[in-house]
Amino acid sequence: MLPARCYAPSNLCRPLREEKMTEHPLSYGFFQRLLTLLKEQGFTAEQLYGNPELQSLTSNGTKPLNAAGIPALLKAVVDLTNDATLVLRLGRRVDLASLGTFGFALMSCADLHQVLNFLRRYYQLASGTGILLEVIDQPQGKILRMQVALGDPLLNQLITEVTFAQICHLGETLINQVIDEGELHLNYSPPAHREAYQAAFSMPVTFSQQHNQLLIPEALLQTRVTTANPTGRVLFQQQCEEMLRRVNRVENFSATVRRVLIRAGGNFPNLNGVAERLNISGRTLRRRLEDEATHFRAICDEVRNLLACQYLETSELTVADIADLLDYAEAVSFRRAFVRWNGLTPNQYRQRLPGAVNASEPALGAPSPSTLPWGQH
Repeated sequence: MLPARCYAPSNLCRPLREEKMTEHPLSYGFFQRLLTLLKEQGFTAEQLYGNPELQSLTSNGTKPLNAAGIPALLKAVVDLTNDATLVLRLGRRVDLASLGTFGFALMSCADLHQVLNFLRRYYQLASGTGILLEVIDQPQGKILRMQVALGDPLLNQLITEVTFAQICHLGETLINQVIDEGELHLNYSPPAHREAYQAAFSMPVTFSQQHNQLLIPEALLQTRVTTANPTGRVLFQQQCEEMLRRVNRVENFSATVRRVLIRAGGNFPNLNGVAERLNISGRTLRRRLEDEATHFRAICDEVRNLLACQYLETSELTVADIADLLDYAEAVSFRRAFVRWNGLTPNQYRQRLPGAVNASEPALGAPSPSTLPWGQH
């Protein structure tokens, strides 16, 4: 059993002060936990601020942490401490109360099934890092699949580590017991610090898989949350919906659509899918894009080109692999589109890069079959 935590049900329904809707509530608490970890290892905030890539931070720490800068922040921490395990440990330091309304909403859920649904819809309120969570139904339970596309494989790994460490720790806190059922799949090769995963996760962890995802058995999903509160759940869900609408309420819809598509990493939703995530109708989104003298297909092509160039610049993926990642049925269609966008073929683009990789070589570290049949979805 985990240490007991005192969250009085009566406190779950108390009025909360209005949160800043333009900022993610995770930012301050996340940053403070990070500084605490650094201090424990003998490093100061000033040393972290000294990293030139962290332009959004001030020397005295009074400027709020921009959630979009979290990936660069994590990389700067690893560079500073030379400790690749710190990100996993940071994820285990998450505090439900520090997540504000989102945290209280999770605490009021009846069971882990409701928690999973809340995570899928509202996790961006607690992260803001370009993470897309998808819940997939399976006969044996559910799959919580995470998509993140930041271009740099290291940044993708760091965000994956901290996200799954946070989610698993939240689940264990909510039901007050260790979660050793299910399985965690990761789509990257085993890192040098793979032993740290055994400390961060009680369930089996497998690498070089097709997706980043949690396989969650149905019996575990039915586990009751110790602080369940039906009245509080309705209240906090309403507040989360309002926060989600305000977070997504922007004037420049083309930029917002571009951001959603980039975060999808090539597994693009259609126009109605994007509109649903913005809490508007597809008709309204189409009209707003027309008002900005653009349309959905043009933005899709722009994002595909951006991702294609990133893959060519930062990986050894073959052209066929990149075409598949960008949802092209055939590599020849991708090549034709790339020439139309850039005036040269993907191989020609790659050959012009400094220290160009051999585009004819197959991609390294091909995913291995899942050890569980339901992970082959």
